[in-house]
Amino acid sequence: MQRFLSVSLFLSLSAPLVAAQGPAFQTPGTPVFPMKPAESGDSGQADRFASVFNPAFSFLVDTVADYVDFDQNSDDSGFNAEMRTLEMAAQAWMDPDAWAYFVGATEGEEVAIEEAAIHYTGLGNSTIRAGRFFIDFGKQMQIHTHELRTLERPLVLRAYLGEEVKGDGVQWDHWMPVGDEAAVRWSLGVFASLLPEESEFPTAEVVTEVAERKDAGDMNFTARLTGFTDVGESGMFQLGASARAIPDYDVLDEVNTLGESGLDSTVFGVDVTYGWSGETGEERLTLGAEALISTGDNGFSIDDPDTTPGTGDETLTVLDDSVFGYYAFADYAWSRYQSAGAQFSSAELPDAGNSDVSEIELYYTRWLSEFHRLRFVVASTEDDTSDDALRFAVQYTGIVGAHGHGINW
Repeated sequence: MQRFLSVSLFLSLSAPLVAAQGPAFQTPGTPVFPMKPAESGDSGQADRFASVFNPAFSFLVDTVADYVDFDQNSDDSGFNAEMRTLEMAAQAWMDPDAWAYFVGATEGEEVAIEEAAIHYTGLGNSTIRAGRFFIDFGKQMQIHTHELRTLERPLVLRAYLGEEVKGDGVQWDHWMPVGDEAAVRWSLGVFASLLPEESEFPTAEVVTEVAERKDAGDMNFTARLTGFTDVGESGMFQLGASARAIPDYDVLDEVNTLGESGLDSTVFGVDVTYGWSGETGEERLTLGAEALISTGDNGFSIDDPDTTPGTGDETLTVLDDSVFGYYAFADYAWSRYQSAGAQFSSAELPDAGNSDVSEIELYYTRWLSEFHRLRFVVASTEDDTSDDALRFAVQYTGIVGAHGHGINW
C-alpha cells in the first residue's frame, strides 16, 4: 500500500492511538509527519502500549487571553483571560480486541463526562464504538476544541450543529481498500439525543429537548461516507459526505409557556481536503472546505405585540427553512513546530430576518515542545444579529501524560 493508505488505516483502525505527543493537533486524515527517532522512544510518559503503567492517565490545560473590540458597543470591549478547559482522561486496552477511554472536562467548578466509550476492533475492517462520544460529521466535529488548528470551531459548524456535539449511543465503522492508492470508510451512528447543549446563534429564547423514551425511528442518527486517494508522490485528496438527523424533538418557551412538538431537523455536509507533505515530512500544506445545509424545523421566533412577556398575547412560530453555510481554510507548516493559516466561514441563519454571519481567523502556532504550544490569533466577525467584533487572542495549551481521543479519518 502507498504511504497515505497506511497512514489512514492507522488512523481508522488504531485511531485512538492519535495522541498529542508531537504536534498532533491537526485535522484527522491529513498528512502526518513522523517523530524524530529521539522523540519516538520512551519520553518518560506512559502510553497505551507501555508496560510501566496501564491505564495511561493525562490532563490538559487550555487557556486563552484576549482583547475584543466591538464595533458599536464599545462598553463591552476589553481584555479577558480564562482557563477555557481543564481536561482529564484515561485510556487502556481491555483485551487485544477492545479499547476504552474516558474524558472529563470542566470549564468552571463542575466536571462533566465529555466522552466515555469502548472501541471493539475484533471484526476485521470494522469497529463498533459504544458509549458517549463526539459525532462523526465532517473532519472537525469529532475532535475537541483544543485540538483544532484554529482557536474556535468553524462558525457554520457552531451555528448548525453546535460548539460540541456528543451523544450516548453506538456507531459502526467500516473501511475498505480501493486498489493500491485509495480507501473508503463509512459509518452509521444511533444516539439518544444529538441536540446541542446550547445554540451559538439562538433565534429565540427557547428550550429544545428530545423525549427520553421514543420509537426506534425517532432515535437520532449520524452517517458518514468518505474516501481518499494519493495524488502524485506527496499529495492526498479526500472527499466526504455527512448527515445528522433529529427526527423528533420538542421546543418550549418557558417564559410565555408556549411550545411545539413533533419537530425535526437534518443537517447535511460535504467536505473536501487536500494535503501535501515535503520529502522530510516536516513541511506540510493542507487545504480544505466543507459546505453544509440545515433543513427542517431549525429556527424559532416569538411575536409579542405588547412587548411584555407572559401576558398571553404571545405566539411562537417555528421556522421551517433550508439555510446554507460553509468554511474554507489553508494551513501551512514550515517546520515541526511552526505553522500558520487562515480560515473563513459564513452561514445563513434560520430566522425571520434572513440574517447572515461570517468570520475570518488568522493564526500562527508555535509548539514549544511536544507537550505545550502557543497560538496567536486575529479574528473578525460580522453578524447581522449582533455587533461586529475584532478579536486578538493568545492561546496556551499544555499536556501532561498520554493524551488521545477516539478520532477517525
